[in-house]
Amino acid sequence: MFPARRDFEQMILHTGTGILIHEASSKNILWANPAACRIFGFTLEELKPLKAHHMSAQERQYRREVGVAWLQSAVVHGSSRKQWKYRAKDGTEFLTDARATLVRCEDGPVVMVEFRNISDEVELQEELTWVSESLQRIMTHTSAGIVVLDDDNCIDDISPLAAKLFSRTPAELSGVHLEDLGRCEPRLTSDPVIERLTDGAGSVEIQQEIIKDDGSTVWLAGELEIVAHDGISSRVLTVRDVTDRVEWERRNAYQEANLQYLSRYHAMGDMAMILAHELGQPLAASTNYLSGLKARVSADTVDARSLAYGIDQIEKQLHRAADIVASVRRYVRRIESTSTLMDLNETVEESLYFVRLRAAEQGVRVYAEIPDRDLPIQGENVLIGQVIINLCVNALDEIVRPTTEVKELTIQTGESDGLASVWIRDQGRGMTGAPTDRLASGAFSSKQDGSGIGLIISEHIVERHGGTIRYLPNEPSGTTVQVTLPLATIAEDGAGHSPAPASPFPSR
Repeated sequence: MFPARRDFEQMILHTGTGILIHEASSKNILWANPAACRIFGFTLEELKPLKAHHMSAQERQYRREVGVAWLQSAVVHGSSRKQWKYRAKDGTEFLTDARATLVRCEDGPVVMVEFRNISDEVELQEELTWVSESLQRIMTHTSAGIVVLDDDNCIDDISPLAAKLFSRTPAELSGVHLEDLGRCEPRLTSDPVIERLTDGAGSVEIQQEIIKDDGSTVWLAGELEIVAHDGISSRVLTVRDVTDRVEWERRNAYQEANLQYLSRYHAMGDMAMILAHELGQPLAASTNYLSGLKARVSADTVDARSLAYGIDQIEKQLHRAADIVASVRRYVRRIESTSTLMDLNETVEESLYFVRLRAAEQGVRVYAEIPDRDLPIQGENVLIGQVIINLCVNALDEIVRPTTEVKELTIQTGESDGLASVWIRDQGRGMTGAPTDRLASGAFSSKQDGSGIGLIISEHIVERHGGTIRYLPNEPSGTTVQVTLPLATIAEDGAGHSPAPASPFPSR
């Protein structure tokens, strides 16, 4: 079955494409199909008398003579195609893709114009072009480079900035495996990376070390993720130069390690001095008792009770020396401890053992007001303990001055607003006129011959633990040093911190 003439007429009447029939010579409109009438908003009778300037846009490129020339081109060459902007009855202008074709009919030649509205298509194309150009500008000028990888992690596409980060051109990097340019951490083929990308769980943070031709190192950091578009998925890496940040972190890590070393070095020095000083007394006393025993044994008559008394005293002094050695040994074992959940009150109690040793020999009374409850903080026991010892020793040095009348040192702990605090008070000269936040950095100087770790290092340790040290006036005179540290957050089920055991240090 083949469509008849009547069938073709029905097709023209029902097509969505607008059709205008112009007389070949005059270019007058002879007929229009229903689709054209709907598009223009005119009836066929209204369309027929219209000229090009009546139904076309007013821009210069759509003036009447241009339209006539276009139709005439179809008469001469058989067909002519053009984008033409028409104007509807309500004044709305719309851009069309129009084709004029010469058709020889029984009554004479005509020009058939087929057109369709492409305004939406052009607008979409312009928007896509703008987006594409914008993305290209972003890839060119943004501080982050864009790398598109294939499934084998080879470079499919790369922005100019990203190529510059690798010190290559985009053409030189095309098809190159990313890890051939430098070590990636984590490896792109590692199970965690593959699993995260496969599951679509999000992006993966990547750090890459690039060794340049001159031997210098560049550190790049970025996020690798799967981006789905146009029915396909691409691996997209957004990368930045983080060399300055990595170098800063390395310098900071070195300073932290050096601080740890200095803190532990001075802690060992303090313990050695305590051993040398404190062991001298019981050992000297034991030597004296032994000399007395030797004298009694050499006498003509031996008093058993005197010998027993001397032996008991020697035993007491040796036990005392053993207690000191054991206490120092337990303290030193913590020198290599790492950050953990600790009880500030317990640490203060342990530190006061050594403070009391120093205070007793200088005739200073030590008063401690420590509540019977935990003050949990996150930190390193030995470092916080050294801070307490150092601040107390500095206070003792002020208390033993001849001008200080009250020979007392007071240590108090407490908590408020999520913070744990230690107050160390003396009634010495005070620090009138010195800024409370600049004592360690030069307003007050620590002694050059002291055995402590120093105020500056003390402040660094406390700051690293998220706390502060303040130097305040004491009443009626002297100085109050306040060490403040954030209280640790304990899990709701109580896990992570058990009641503090009794202090292993003997009381004096």
